[in-house]
Amino acid sequence: MADTHVAHLALAGHPARGGTLFPYTPSEHPCGVEIFTRTLTAALRANGGAYELLPVSGRLRELPSLAWRIAHANRIVFSFPLVAWKRMLALPLVLLLIAVASRCRVTVLLHEWTALHWLRRAVLAPFVLLSGRIVLLSPYIRDQIANDPWLPGAAAKCRLIPHPPTIRRPDRRTVSERVQRIERAAESCDMVIGSFGSIYKGKQSDALLDIAAHLRTRGIRALVVLAGSFTSSLDGYENEFRACVAQLALDEQVIVTGYIETEEELFALFQRIGVFLFLFPEGLTARRSSVIACLQSGRPVVVSAPSSPDEFRHHRQMTALIEAGAISFVGRSATVTEIADALLSAAGRMTTVPPIDADAWWSATTAAARTAL
Repeated sequence: MADTHVAHLALAGHPARGGTLFPYTPSEHPCGVEIFTRTLTAALRANGGAYELLPVSGRLRELPSLAWRIAHANRIVFSFPLVAWKRMLALPLVLLLIAVASRCRVTVLLHEWTALHWLRRAVLAPFVLLSGRIVLLSPYIRDQIANDPWLPGAAAKCRLIPHPPTIRRPDRRTVSERVQRIERAAESCDMVIGSFGSIYKGKQSDALLDIAAHLRTRGIRALVVLAGSFTSSLDGYENEFRACVAQLALDEQVIVTGYIETEEELFALFQRIGVFLFLFPEGLTARRSSVIACLQSGRPVVVSAPSSPDEFRHHRQMTALIEAGAISFVGRSATVTEIADALLSAAGRMTTVPPIDADAWWSATTAAARTAL
């Protein structure tokens, strides 16, 4: 059937249908999903095959050219949630309808689900329902899809791929003014606690403030460095976070760096961190690229334990790191005192993180993605 359709296109004077398109919105400060989409497309293309990025600016005059490319592609892969797409709700839906109408196969690469605001899930639901395949990085998200009564049959379309490092440890370092600011602030502190990535409510970044306040009662002055920026959201989390900083009198002990553009500056900043702390409410999941990036720093990483022992079964590389003791786990219901004790213990010992072979991780991901697509 597909061969007949391709022949018909050729006889009609149209180019034969082929290739896979990854639409995205180029942004000045790309989110993790955009970086993953762009890097995955490049990796798939480098290993042979017609995989292309499809830039979507949001200008309506581009719609005819976008429609033409989609109509002549074999598959279109929508990655969600792209932060930049918050500004254009209608256009992605139009692209989805064009794909369905032109019989271009639809795949969704989904990084989050129930953590999204219900309005965003309502917008994304048609993509999930009309897709032929759903590619996921984490069994935790797969279970959310399976348990959502508004997505009947979606679980059967899910396929898992491992998450590779989207940020690589560079050979050089750039000591910027931001890095120097952290150095100056650390001079009056006993330890530096770090976190990395976009800052939003679902990541529970404000829990680090409670830890810093608790450590102060034990005579330990901790500097909290959040390497990243707040995402635009409807819940007012940034205001809530800053109010908490003021309430706990931590104004001089908390630094939010803002978006960091280069790996050279990011890893120079990582070198000033004593220990990384991530307190995800759901525990560590395989989609957390921020933890993978921090593991490359060689610094100890403390993180809330996975909710399921099967979370990393599909991810052989991450499983090896966990078995090697590269991560210190705390219970998801651990008290502030227990978390602080684990943090001090991890910071007080020399942690040797096995080197991450980014190329090998990407080879595994590329092979899994080809099968999933």
